[in-house]
Amino acid sequence: MPRRIAALCGVVLLGAALTACGSSSKSPGGNGGDKIHIGLAVGKTGYLAAVDTPFGNGVTLAADYLNKNGGVNGKQIEVTTLDMQSNAAKAVPVTNQLINQYKVGVIIGGSTSAATAADAPIIGPRKVPMIAASVLPPDSNWVFSTLQPVAKTNAIDLDYAKSLHATKVAVLYSQTPYGQSAAAAMGDAAKADGLTVVASEAVEVSATDLTPQLSKAKAAGAEAIIDVLSGPVHIVEAKGAATLNLNIPLIMGTDEVATFEPASQAYPLCYITAIAPQVYPNNNDPEIKAANEKFLPIYQAAYGSQPGIASAARGWDSVMILAEAVKASGAVTGDALRAALEQVSYTGTMSAYKFSAGDLTGQVATANPLGIIRENGGKLEVVYTPGKS
Repeated sequence: MPRRIAALCGVVLLGAALTACGSSSKSPGGNGGDKIHIGLAVGKTGYLAAVDTPFGNGVTLAADYLNKNGGVNGKQIEVTTLDMQSNAAKAVPVTNQLINQYKVGVIIGGSTSAATAADAPIIGPRKVPMIAASVLPPDSNWVFSTLQPVAKTNAIDLDYAKSLHATKVAVLYSQTPYGQSAAAAMGDAAKADGLTVVASEAVEVSATDLTPQLSKAKAAGAEAIIDVLSGPVHIVEAKGAATLNLNIPLIMGTDEVATFEPASQAYPLCYITAIAPQVYPNNNDPEIKAANEKFLPIYQAAYGSQPGIASAARGWDSVMILAEAVKASGAVTGDALRAALEQVSYTGTMSAYKFSAGDLTGQVATANPLGIIRENGGKLEVVYTPGKS
């Protein structure tokens, strides 16, 4: 698969303002009227800026696309963006500002799981739903997530390790809610797949040296390493593996191709857990493939071929899921919108989503859309999808 198809994108923010996107309205957009007012709380700076920036641009692109095609139920979408700096402590005042000052009716949140957890006690009492790109917080029915459940990433990574004839794996995971939950579930998932987790090592997202963790994995007899990481730490990991002459596969968590490419150049035995737009056109689900056939040309026309497709597609899906809920309910905030989000059934660029009261990711009961990609001769190729190898 050509790299430019697999990794279209990355982005310059439409409207180009750090603190607000779209035409800024002084009316209380969240309380009705002729607009759907989205508050976009993302890490434009901080350790997740490389994923949250294109995520936000995917949100604004989807809003612009819908607006140019008549809006949703005749209502135009307005997006107000604030930088929460990839930091949970900063997220709380940002969310309060979006609700209190900008009067947004719904929050779309970025990839910082700790920030989503910090925001949950704020949005529930205010009855402002959130669609997040991070793991669901505990005990909140006001947060919906487009992030794939850990069971899906664990399954694809373990299945691929098994296809490489590994029987013992090590896990490196980030000190985040998503990383910790994935690592905690990995042991039982591995056992069910006939593999053994021989080491499980925590990694700081800002780490500059992973050779201690990699050395422990090697000493434990790992035949493959699976990580639940994202961002520049992947490059650190690959360089550490090269330094140690590890000579075993690194199966990396979902990430942007712009990060994976230098990692793969440093250590050729790198593989990336790829989301559906990166797997395209090898998607197993024809509806997901069709969604990407629509999305990718639109995105390429807007932003060219810069990196960022994985996150941008998630931002696009977030707005389209919201649009489905608004169309079904007529509501732009509050209990009615939250109830409608809980009923959305939609196939997007990332996944098929079937939300319910028991599944606020909408992905537990749908097929696994992920795949495994490697770099081969300067090109990216899909080497594994569920049911195909």
